[in-house]
Amino acid sequence: MFGRLASVRLKAAEEALAKGLLDEAFDIACSPDVADHRTGRTLLAELGEKLLRRGQEHLLAYRFDAADRDFERAGRCGGASEKVAEWKVRGAEARRHYEAQRKIQDAALQDAHRHLAAGSIAGAVEARQQAPMENTVAGALSAAIRGQVERAQASLDAAREAAGEGNLAVAVRHLRKARSLHNKLEGLAEMESLLVEKALQGAAEDFRAGKLVRSRQQVGMLEDLGGARRERVELEEALGLAEAAAQALADDHYTKAGVLLGRLTQTGLEAEWIRDVRERLAALDQHRRALLEGPLGLAAGREVPSAVKTMPGDTRETLSIRPGPAWAGPPPIPRDDAAGAGILPKRILLRIDGVGSFLLIRGDRIGIGRAGSHSADLELLSDLSERHAEIIRAGEDYFVVSKQGVELAGRPVDHALLQDGDRIRLGSRTKLTFRRPSQKSATAMIDLGEGVRAASGDCRRVILWGGPILMGGTKECHIVLNSGGGGYVLTERMGQLFAKPMGPAGESIVLPQGVVTALGELRLSVSGFAGGSGVGRVIG
Repeated sequence: MFGRLASVRLKAAEEALAKGLLDEAFDIACSPDVADHRTGRTLLAELGEKLLRRGQEHLLAYRFDAADRDFERAGRCGGASEKVAEWKVRGAEARRHYEAQRKIQDAALQDAHRHLAAGSIAGAVEARQQAPMENTVAGALSAAIRGQVERAQASLDAAREAAGEGNLAVAVRHLRKARSLHNKLEGLAEMESLLVEKALQGAAEDFRAGKLVRSRQQVGMLEDLGGARRERVELEEALGLAEAAAQALADDHYTKAGVLLGRLTQTGLEAEWIRDVRERLAALDQHRRALLEGPLGLAAGREVPSAVKTMPGDTRETLSIRPGPAWAGPPPIPRDDAAGAGILPKRILLRIDGVGSFLLIRGDRIGIGRAGSHSADLELLSDLSERHAEIIRAGEDYFVVSKQGVELAGRPVDHALLQDGDRIRLGSRTKLTFRRPSQKSATAMIDLGEGVRAASGDCRRVILWGGPILMGGTKECHIVLNSGGGGYVLTERMGQLFAKPMGPAGESIVLPQGVVTALGELRLSVSGFAGGSGVGRVIG
């Protein structure tokens, strides 16, 4: 019975082998009762040859696991063991080579996809050529590259058509799409140059016509197209100045508007409306000055704000208004040294024991020049001209203006908005630093650089008095105190200088000129400063 069963299993193995069912034939033929049969051994030898050939076919198709399985089974069938061992070695080498090639393939295809997404068709093609194997993924990538080139060309054609119809916005949209798909497409650069030129030309015409909103829209329509072109840079600078001047005008900051319009005239974009606005600002300033020089200004005892510098060559100085006969004080003294005259002089020297000396300058226009010139508010012992530069306060902003040569952060300027920490250089050696420590007050400061001396002697910091002066122990204070006794706020009221402790509590204390006043542990004095050559002259 055992022999008949072996015979049946042997016949089943032969039939499976004849049908090409090598795995089924192997499972049957490897059973002990068949493998030990003489006919079974012959069958195993034939099966080993076929498994070896099938393993070779798997290997050529990169089916390495299937090839290894067939080689292993061919070895178990006996027969050509050396040949089987040789193909096992070949299979292992082929697998290693394939894995290395597949890494190269994957990296090349990923690189190609990145280039394609960035619109670099040339980069995508070059990366695709680095792929060593041809497969369905590589074929799909080639098709994607061809399709993207076709879509880019269609978008460029649509841009040309829209430009021909005068619809620049649509043309720009199609051009940007074409560039995103193929940034080196033939004809793309020429079309971009044409659209940018037309848009900037239209924006410049709108600007000269006073249509600033439409001009801004024309420039904004380009987005990043032509961003480095000189015409666009100049136009955007002019639009920025015009918009800032418009906001200053809306906020009633006429001095700031005038300064910005002065800078606007230097951009090269001339327009009739700019001249008209500057003339109107000049007339407005004249009317304003006339009002403040009249009974209302005299009654208020206020200093007339500095003139709006709206026209080239305008060098008008600040005019100080003294109180009239109705003022309950002595007659006006037409000098800077008006100590005790019922008003504060324009320049005040503040000395604080253990802290230092500070020159306080009042007014919206501060002239900087050579000591002894009698025309500068901040007199420096230097090689500057008599009134080398001016610092103008317009609302909350400060500007530096000079026709004599000034550098801001290493760049030559005529007009410039000042920011906290800006480094200013006048002439060849005079270095100053602009400070704006606190947004709670419009008061700013000028720190004198190394080797720069003011006519006020040991004063190293000049305070441009435009609001409360903060004295305390924090970096936001204009005057930093070393003591821990709290801080003070210096203010002007009714022609007198007051000091009030910081915080809700505490009363204001008058700081009379020419005497030493004690504020807690602080001892300080304020005196009118007349200036002049040498170290200056203190009044009071």
